[in-house]
Amino acid sequence: MQFILTDLQKEIKENAEKLLSEQIDLLETIKKVDEDIRIDSDLWKLVNEQGWLALDVPEEDGGLGFSSVEASILSEVSGYYLPIVPLFSSGVVFKHLLLNSAPEIKNNLLPGVISGEKIGTFGIYENDKYDINTESIQTNLTSSDAGTLLNGTKKYVMFGDSSDFIAVLAKHDAVFKFVLVKTDEEGVSVTKTPSLDQTRPLAEVSFSNVNVKNENIMIELDEELTVWKRVQNISTAFLSLEQVGGSQACLDMSTSYAKERIQFGRPIGSFQAIQHICANMLLQIESAKSLAYNSVRVDMQDQTELEMSALLAKSYCSEVYNKVAGDNIQVHGGIGFTWEHPAHLYFKKAKSDSLLFGSSKSARSKIAELINL
Repeated sequence: MQFILTDLQKEIKENAEKLLSEQIDLLETIKKVDEDIRIDSDLWKLVNEQGWLALDVPEEDGGLGFSSVEASILSEVSGYYLPIVPLFSSGVVFKHLLLNSAPEIKNNLLPGVISGEKIGTFGIYENDKYDINTESIQTNLTSSDAGTLLNGTKKYVMFGDSSDFIAVLAKHDAVFKFVLVKTDEEGVSVTKTPSLDQTRPLAEVSFSNVNVKNENIMIELDEELTVWKRVQNISTAFLSLEQVGGSQACLDMSTSYAKERIQFGRPIGSFQAIQHICANMLLQIESAKSLAYNSVRVDMQDQTELEMSALLAKSYCSEVYNKVAGDNIQVHGGIGFTWEHPAHLYFKKAKSDSLLFGSSKSARSKIAELINL
């Protein structure tokens, strides 16, 4: 079992931190979200020039052939700096859907996605339950004389208005399928919607008699939704590293402020109450980091091990990020509650991430089901 990063992994992390630290000022990020900047195009170009999205793609598919561990390090760094780029939606979820898609679609689209020339996202959920069943998914594929038509509406589509393609989950008779749809296709309507986490903009996408060709059927799922569950678990593992990165940023922000803020003639970091808060933050983050890295180091082909480790990381890292982001505000006192301070960006990101793919409670319920199998 590997417990620390290798020299190569440390180098990847250091280079990623150098790039984002030089390009991102959190006070500028606050201005960007206030102005409703939906994607930081210049930073996205720089990220793709570094080959971030190609890192864990096999060499035979045009990637760099590294493992999920190296790629997930980028998610951790991204969580720390909060760039407004579709690294998770396009570079993790959509990319892994492509890697599991029909060969023609994968070979045709993957090069453009991992180079950043094209942006993809996913449209799955239609309510806040994050379930996939015949009741929660009402988007349908129907066969007619005009071909196969797609009708329905998807909510919570990340970077939906900035993406070129959407992997849409739809029912076709009794089978669920992922179909590839262009956002500028006739019958597709993309509406910007408010997002709690403004560094990850959301959209609602509606489909009205969108003609779907057979060659645009990405994945036909079985009854157990095996392919999607694998992609979801991999994405959840990457998300947990993002939560660890955000938690670490909150701790660093708190300790830095505690050293500088003078109250009653001395730094507030000298007060035991503040020391206890920061010490507890560190303890929780280190535990979360262990679970998060474990979730990307398991055998990705072992469905049970992957799911169990991803759910454990999801459950714990979500709660830690929420707690640490709240404590960060408390350490900062009055200034921490204002819109002018970046603490609120992490607080909202923590809440948003904790609900993505289901809550901590639902994750623990699934863990209990796996234990009882």
